[in-house]
Amino acid sequence: MVECTFELNGKPMSLFKIGATHFPAFSGLGRHVNQRQFICTPNVGPIPPGSYYIVDRQSGGRLGALRDLLRDRSEWFALYAADGKIDDEVFCDNVKRGNFRLHPNRVGGVSQGCITLESLADFNTLRAHLKASNQVDVPGSSLQAYGRVIVR
Repeated sequence: MVECTFELNGKPMSLFKIGATHFPAFSGLGRHVNQRQFICTPNVGPIPPGSYYIVDRQSGGRLGALRDLLRDRSEWFALYAADGKIDDEVFCDNVKRGNFRLHPNRVGGVSQGCITLESLADFNTLRAHLKASNQVDVPGSSLQAYGRVIVR
């Protein structure tokens, strides 16, 4: 399993690290980007600190796969918190957060709490590395993970 780190450093850009390699990345929207004090703010705050499994993103609903293809999200990964209840949500001061993803930057620099790599080329490099790794079972679930990211 690949081990990664990401730090909420309070700056407009941080680094997603995987071994000795690192990629410019950010989490959060607008003035909330990489700002720890906004981790419990839905839709604009950065991903809360913790350990997250990097898993294949699930497509939901009858037309989920088609929607993903049209929105160009089929290559993204989901980030599931290692919090004893492996699912797509986490609670932060009794505020539900969730749908955290690992994905490349899009027009407008949107990140609603996801970890967003600044460059599509960097994301493709990271994706290839993760996909080439041995997956491991995620305890307490039927999922398999490519890796884990520790958010500090």
